[in-house]
This record gives sequence, structure tokens and C-alpha cells, in this order.
Amino acid sequence: MVMEGRELAAPCGLYCGACSIYVARKREDVRTLERIARQMKERVGREVTLEDLACEGCLSEGPIAAYCRDCVLRACAKDRGVTHCSRCPDFPCQPITDFNNDGMPHHSEVLANIRMQREVGVDGWLEEQNKRWRCHACNSPVHWYARKCPKCSEAFPNSF
Repeated sequence: MVMEGRELAAPCGLYCGACSIYVARKREDVRTLERIARQMKERVGREVTLEDLACEGCLSEGPIAAYCRDCVLRACAKDRGVTHCSRCPDFPCQPITDFNNDGMPHHSEVLANIRMQREVGVDGWLEEQNKRWRCHACNSPVHWYARKCPKCSEAFPNSF
């Protein structure tokens, strides 16, 4: 049984449940969201508001973070009529390979994640990701770059 919804399986092979924006929103951690907004402003060259960071996952019916709304990989999957790149007959394509190799540590797993989705299915992959990105001490969600659990401060060895 998948503990989180399918909306957290981004088309590109990322697990939205480990996104620092998603985790901070779920924890209602305004300080972290404000820090993320400042960092994103530097990256994108425009003001980023807390509303821009509202997100329920890449495939949700609810809000999607501004940073992900215009994702070319998400648009490509939609244009091809597939929910996930793992269902695309042209996988691996150049755009997903470039994304995997763009230097962002959490992107470096998308090709492996998509291959795993093909092996065990999206639900099986989601179940594994949900376990991987939780604190082993208190079971709280932890994001990709966390060195320790934001709830109990237990060291988190799985981060990038």
C-alpha cells in the first residue's frame, strides 16, 4: 500500500515527497520557506513569494510550485499522453538524460528512478521512496538535502 498519493511521483522520476518545498509546506515551516524563496529569487532573478511555493506534488489537482509549473519534462509527458516518463516509449530521451546530468544532486537519480518504476511499477517505487525519505527514528518526512530530521534532529544519512 502506498502511504502517499500518486501525485508525488513526478513525471521525470523525482519523488515530490522529498522536495524541501513540499516538506517545509507540510510542516508549516515558514522560516525554511522564506529561506527557499530568497534562494530561488537569486536563481530565477525575480521575486518568489510563499504563494509561489504552494505545492501538493507534481501531479496534484492542487497548487504546484511556480518553479515546477513550467517544467518541460512535465509538459512533454502530458503532450505524449503519459503520466510518467517510465511509460514513454522514447525513454531515455535527451531531455531526461540532460536533466539527470544537470549537476543538481537530487536530479542525478531520475534515470535510475524511472528504470525502477518500470521494474516495480510507480506504486512500488512510491512505497520505497516514502520509506527512504522518512526519519528512521520518528518517521517524519525528510527532504533530499536534510542532514538531520527537522522534527527530532536525528542524523539522516540518506541525504544528498
